[in-house]
Amino acid sequence: MNQRYPFYLLCSAIFLAMIFAGCKKVDQELKKDPLATIDDCRITNMTYLYQQDSIKVNIEYNKWGDPSRVRQSQTGTGHPDGVFWYNNKRQLTDYIGLYDDNFFEFWHQYAYDKKGRVVADTVYFWGTVVNGAPDVYYDVAVVTYDYDQYERIVHTAQTWYAIPDNPLHTYYTYDAVGNLVLPGVVYDNKPCMHRTSRIWMFIDRNYSLNNGYATAWHDTGLPSHYTLSSTGGQFAGYYYGALAQINYDCKGKLPKDYTAF
Repeated sequence: MNQRYPFYLLCSAIFLAMIFAGCKKVDQELKKDPLATIDDCRITNMTYLYQQDSIKVNIEYNKWGDPSRVRQSQTGTGHPDGVFWYNNKRQLTDYIGLYDDNFFEFWHQYAYDKKGRVVADTVYFWGTVVNGAPDVYYDVAVVTYDYDQYERIVHTAQTWYAIPDNPLHTYYTYDAVGNLVLPGVVYDNKPCMHRTSRIWMFIDRNYSLNNGYATAWHDTGLPSHYTLSSTGGQFAGYYYGALAQINYDCKGKLPKDYTAF
């Protein structure tokens, strides 16, 4: 006796099979190295478009290939220079939004657990630099972090010293393809620019495999133009204006269909 199944059940079975197959593929790739980067490419420079200004941005790297300085031709509120300090374990200890040698917009100081993950971040806002440390600042907060099995940030709690009983909770979830879930955002199948450095992934809390805010691409598949927004289209913590003419130093070719590493 032949058994027949309703058409909608057959469609559902096929759909679930596709989802689980996709999950397994991403699952395997992320397990190899959850924070895998595109080692053959690094972002070198770009143009930052803010209101009527067109600002040139150059990125410098240390001997390990980690970002050491983001230099802007014109700094301002929301887009200071970026300064990165590391310890001898290559762990980011400080990330500073600097206007000049004496004033900063933000100053992050990170604490790590035994697994090498940032578990706490003390953030100083709007202050002066005295003897290489934040001083006379306007406000300060502490951010704590939680991670999933792939070492991706999934929750942060930010507590202001002035109102310690009212923390700000933020949650991050990822889809079956490995991209950050954001309302209304559609991803391409190209390599995410954040994947050129573990630092960009951490700072922007975005471990996506693909881009959700790219509007134009190089032949490598990496974005040449990128929209910024406060809801997820960030780069190095900046979320105003847009990025254009993003350039890279690439040593090899990348796959154009970038659905997994």
